[in-house]
Amino acid sequence: MFEPFGKIRVDIMRRLIVSCQPEDKVIVDLGAGNPAVSDNIKCKKQIKIDIDPTTKPDIVCDLTKGIPLPENSADIVVASEILEHIYNSKKFVSEIRRVLTNNGHLILSCPNICSLKYRIAFLIGKIPAHAAKADMSYEDDRPGHIRDYNFKEVKELLTMFNFKIIKSYTDGIHYKSKLIVPRYFIKKTFGDSIIIKAQVIK
Repeated sequence: MFEPFGKIRVDIMRRLIVSCQPEDKVIVDLGAGNPAVSDNIKCKKQIKIDIDPTTKPDIVCDLTKGIPLPENSADIVVASEILEHIYNSKKFVSEIRRVLTNNGHLILSCPNICSLKYRIAFLIGKIPAHAAKADMSYEDDRPGHIRDYNFKEVKELLTMFNFKIIKSYTDGIHYKSKLIVPRYFIKKTFGDSIIIKAQVIK
């Protein structure tokens, strides 16, 4: 069960996956967790990859070291809330491009550092809850967010590796896990999350 804060984001991502007509396609879900965004979507094959073996992924690996799959082996790659945890984003996206087929799709989400809520927090001298922070801010030495992104930076990163953004959304503005401003009433650059469907271009 997804947390209330993430439900809208996940619903949008699932609709984007379905829009790729996945019935005869291979979906690779990176940092999948449990449940995974791609769970219960009809497809040819689902491959879940995660660093945490307790989530019972198909492949346990550290994504900072690469994606342990052959070239052109995935039709759809899902990367939900993983980009902000990766030190070398260019290597990560190049690996996604490597495993995707020509015309394959990437469904990606990450926090928007330029959200209206974050802007207000910075204005009053606070570091937002989901922004990158110093090590001592994370419990039990667990890795937290190490990179921050806005829509422009994500677009530039994807463009470097021959992705074209097909659709881009946000999930609105939330406060204490409750939706306070629906996405339909704000510019997407003010919303909490960046949600993108991108396609490989030759």
